[in-house]
Amino acid sequence: MSGGHRMKIAIALLTVVLAGCTGGEPGGPTGARATTTATSASSAQNGQKMPKVVEMRLAEARELLEQQGYRVAEEDETGRRREILEPMNWVVVSQSPEAEADAPSGTQVLLKVRKPTDSSAGQDPPAKGVVPNVVCLDLQKAQDTLQAAGFPLLGSEDATGQGRQQLADRNWVVVSQSAPAGSRPDVKVKITLGAVKFGEPTGGSGCKS
Repeated sequence: MSGGHRMKIAIALLTVVLAGCTGGEPGGPTGARATTTATSASSAQNGQKMPKVVEMRLAEARELLEQQGYRVAEEDETGRRREILEPMNWVVVSQSPEAEADAPSGTQVLLKVRKPTDSSAGQDPPAKGVVPNVVCLDLQKAQDTLQAAGFPLLGSEDATGQGRQQLADRNWVVVSQSAPAGSRPDVKVKITLGAVKFGEPTGGSGCKS
């Protein structure tokens, strides 16, 4: 074999070896790893399900959804457009997307919320001079209802016995009233309302908190 021919064979073999070492071919190891990683990430994202947050406190629902990468928007379900200042005072009544729906991270979730006291008694206009039933209303609503019935002298107390002051009335639920509903006391009588904070036990009142 001539020297020139042997030289051509050596160059050809060297070219094959170098090509194998670079891994730059479409089917090489580097390309395969990148494809596998992208496929796994896509599969994980496509398989993500929306958790159920209906009946949860808004604060807890927010935390759960944000931990899973969702964006959260809230709306007063009653249509009254009340500002949501304290999320622990609100309960989720519906969500969109619904629970178990396919929802990748980054999806916006709309939560419609109510206060536990929204479905309570005391929605009808009170009769003048007759004490209305304000148990299970939030403290602010209870006071407004009593004043509308003609009872301006009102007080409130911590029904748990801890002596806490009711600084933000809308954060408290009335569980007792000193003047019974339906009674006709003198309008100069002071009516005291016992209240607990939202989320606390309401004793035998049966109120939702």
